[in-house]
Amino acid sequence: MLQKLRIRNLAVIQDLEVDFQPGLNVLTGETGAGKSILMDSLRFLGGERFDKTLIRTGENRVTIEGHFRFDRPLPPLMEFFEDEEDRREIILRRELYEDERQRVFINNEPFKLPFLRQLAPYLYSLYGQHDQRNLASGISQRELLDLPQEHLSLLADLDGASRSVWEAEAALKRVEEREKERGRREEYLRYVIAEFEGLDFREENYRVLQEKKKVFQNSETIVRNLQESLNLIQEGEPSLLELLGPVEKNLAHLAPFKKEWEELGEELATFRHQLEDAASRLSLSLGEIDYTPEELEETEESLARLEKLYRKYGGEAEMGKRLGEAVEEMKSLESLEFDREESLQRRREGERRWTELAERLTSLRLKRASYLEEHIVGELQELGMKSPLFKVQMTAVEPFSPTGAEEAEFLFSSNAGESPRPLSKVASGGELSRIMLALKLLSQEEASRTFIFDEIDSGVGGGTAERVGEKLLRLAKDHQILCITHFPQVAAFGDHHFRVEKEERGGRTFSTVRSLAEDERVAEIARLMAGTAVSESLSQGARELIERARNRL
Repeated sequence: MLQKLRIRNLAVIQDLEVDFQPGLNVLTGETGAGKSILMDSLRFLGGERFDKTLIRTGENRVTIEGHFRFDRPLPPLMEFFEDEEDRREIILRRELYEDERQRVFINNEPFKLPFLRQLAPYLYSLYGQHDQRNLASGISQRELLDLPQEHLSLLADLDGASRSVWEAEAALKRVEEREKERGRREEYLRYVIAEFEGLDFREENYRVLQEKKKVFQNSETIVRNLQESLNLIQEGEPSLLELLGPVEKNLAHLAPFKKEWEELGEELATFRHQLEDAASRLSLSLGEIDYTPEELEETEESLARLEKLYRKYGGEAEMGKRLGEAVEEMKSLESLEFDREESLQRRREGERRWTELAERLTSLRLKRASYLEEHIVGELQELGMKSPLFKVQMTAVEPFSPTGAEEAEFLFSSNAGESPRPLSKVASGGELSRIMLALKLLSQEEASRTFIFDEIDSGVGGGTAERVGEKLLRLAKDHQILCITHFPQVAAFGDHHFRVEKEERGGRTFSTVRSLAEDERVAEIARLMAGTAVSESLSQGARELIERARNRL
């Protein structure tokens, strides 16, 4: 339920706050007083586009704020607010700045505008003269047919099944495209993989190969120097190790006399071990340098391949990535037959699921269409149509649509003996108004429990207007209704009556909304009856109209 509406800096409204009540809230006022601005503000609050030129002169932003209270938590807010109370009682605020910046807040938390449009159907359903014309569109008619929750649940499942079919179809097309170029692509990938075959492309291995090549190319000099060094240490006559023996013996004799000589002897022993280790490594190196010309050629070839790939791909990391991608793509090409079968299976499953859901929805739609056809005629007759005919015609559409296997079109005739024809072609504005109201009376499954009617009684006569008021009051037993009207017969049925007024102060225009006390309400309905100065007889007629409305239900 909409509990409070606050509007700031919107056209002739500077700062307006209205407290709405349960039941039927009627709003009346002179033409141009600002009633349409109230409707514009509610549309703005529901996420519709807004013209920044409506920002009040001298101000830089419009602010619309709505306070709502619901019997149950709103499902769209589930993922944003843990506290159930924050999903039942919400304060929604939308701001529009002169530079066209916009901000949306729910319970003082910022939200994006698309979410506001998603939330709007849960807040209220607004029906004005423009919205009545929307009733003539096929999409709106199908949506009215699908208001029951069971329909909506099936539609949600159908949407998922349709996406499954489309996604599987898209995947199948991708497989087919890849199959067309498979041969050329596989040839290229084999070439890429062959570039790396048998090659260790780590940078560490590259450095080892560079060093190995240098050793190969300078092997004679290296062998000579290694052999001479080994001879001097170990194999010469005398060698360093042999010359070291007498020195070690002398220091061993001196060790008992002085600590320094003892330590020097230990250092010399360590030096002997180091020389022996060096001799062993020199001997090992001499054995390793016994390379063949074939080994040199192989090393040079590996280096050349590595240098070419480094230039081409940019280094070890990039080369590893490219090789991995090529291997993975080759595997995916080899699995195309599997991918094709998997996509076909997904498509078959999606089609089977869609067909099952669509058949169930079609069955429900036929029952609902029969119900509407049977009951709406009676409602329209009570709203002043003498011989109405109403039919729901369903036409098959392309399979796998997210909205089911058919579209709905409402057929209508208000004249006896005339066959029903498409509503969009034959219904007048007044007839559309009454059809909309009748549908509301028969379609109370909407997510919103607040209905807002902007002059839905336009185009009807006084006697019919009274029946419109009666129907609105009936609808208000289970819903909150806000209704802008010019008809005293409708206004008389209001549980609560508000008057929209406009006045000038200090050279500026201001619109206000007042809740009317009983005597003020009598005067306002009398004004609606006459449109001129209110006499006592008009006031008495207004009282009788109100009393008759109270006794109607």
